[in-house]
Amino acid sequence: MVYLDSEVGKLREVMMHVPGKELEIVNEENYRRYLFNSTVNVEEFKKEIIDLIEIYKKEGVKVNIVQDLENKPNAVYARDPFLMTPSGAIISNFKYDVRRGEEYVYEESLKKLNIPIVKKMRDNEIFEGGNALIIKNDIALVGIGERNNKSGVEAFISSLQKMGFKNIFVIQTPISRIHIDEYISQINEDTLITIKQMFPWEVAEELKNLGFNIITVEYTDISKDFKSRLCLNSVALEPNKILLEEGCDAVKKILEENAVDVIEVKMDEVVKGGGSIHCVTGQISRDLVYSK
Repeated sequence: MVYLDSEVGKLREVMMHVPGKELEIVNEENYRRYLFNSTVNVEEFKKEIIDLIEIYKKEGVKVNIVQDLENKPNAVYARDPFLMTPSGAIISNFKYDVRRGEEYVYEESLKKLNIPIVKKMRDNEIFEGGNALIIKNDIALVGIGERNNKSGVEAFISSLQKMGFKNIFVIQTPISRIHIDEYISQINEDTLITIKQMFPWEVAEELKNLGFNIITVEYTDISKDFKSRLCLNSVALEPNKILLEEGCDAVKKILEENAVDVIEVKMDEVVKGGGSIHCVTGQISRDLVYSK
């Protein structure tokens, strides 16, 4: 079975966590330790996640809910503990102790769904699922920076090469960003949207040579939004149908000019924890785009 070969095939199944009392752990004294940008309104945060789950269900996506994470405020960001590949899941290894342990719970949940684990990162291999994207059956992007170290990136590359990936691009994550999914998103089989001043031009050129169109957003056009939102941290329901965070008008305009159907989702509280739609969605399976 091939689980996915892109970020845009029709989304079929995801894994998510509805936060509970763990969000109450985060307060004015410790929110930075817990990797949040500020404290949050707990009930509004939960509502935003539940509303997103309802959107997925309405769109025919199977949503698996992960439990037993009551002491892990960051566990709602379900993209990070694992990354789905065409052959199965890669289990992450977190740099920060406040996140360690999430990956075990997600791993057990994946095993209950009979999803194979193709790689578990070791102690010296720091890797988070949010810092990599599978954009074609032989093309992937991976960030190196605060949340992915050299050993983690090398382990990721080795795992994908064993699956037949020929083009794996390593991208230096800007010091102000956590993951590459904050400034690049796939919107259809051959189109990516990026923030021009953050995405390396040489990688963009190589992707163009491989047949991708690169739509760019000027940082100056979204700088105000970018201080409080993650406007490219989106999820494609299918090619040219995107879930986008509310308040990202400049990005929405560009997407609609490129014939993309945009569904806006409120993420005002969720984004305070450092993630948005893509971050809270642990993708499991999509219809195949390239591996048919």
